[in-house]
Order: sequence, then C-alpha cells, then structure tokens
Amino acid sequence: MFSTRRDSRTWLVGLPCRSDNSRIVWLYYVVGEASDSAEAVRAAVRRANSASERDARGQLPLEPDRTEVRRIRQHILGDFTLEAC
Repeated sequence: MFSTRRDSRTWLVGLPCRSDNSRIVWLYYVVGEASDSAEAVRAAVRRANSASERDARGQLPLEPDRTEVRRIRQHILGDFTLEAC
C-alpha cells in the first residue's frame, strides 16, 4: 500500500482511564508531527493532563501503562488505515 508523505507523522493514541464504577474508558487523541510513537504518546498524555481534559473526565486518573498507538496512513487513493506500532 502506498501512502502520502504528509501523513507519516500522524498518530492515533488511546489512553485508558478507569471510571467511577471501575469500567475502562478509552480517550483517543490524534497527534500530528510527532517523530515517533513515544513522542506521540507524550503529546497525548500532555493533552489528557490539561486542566480542561481532567475536568471533562471528572479528575479520573489515566492508566498510561496500557496505551494504544496507531500510525494514521492515507492511501494514495484517499483511504485511511491505522497501522500498528
């Protein structure tokens, strides 16, 4: 599959947190221009730990040890795929 150059630094990062009733809730962030998956995770965690995000999820803590990361690729014909990292 061919992909365009400009999408090669776009990532989808999933961060879990545990709700009040102990259910896992996944928060997903699209991170652009990260050079690798580790940098994408750091950017997503910074966003998730912002005051507005913490307030939105009721101050529930993240569980970053279970992070999910996918690279977003766009096929030359326009279709998007999520590539495992």
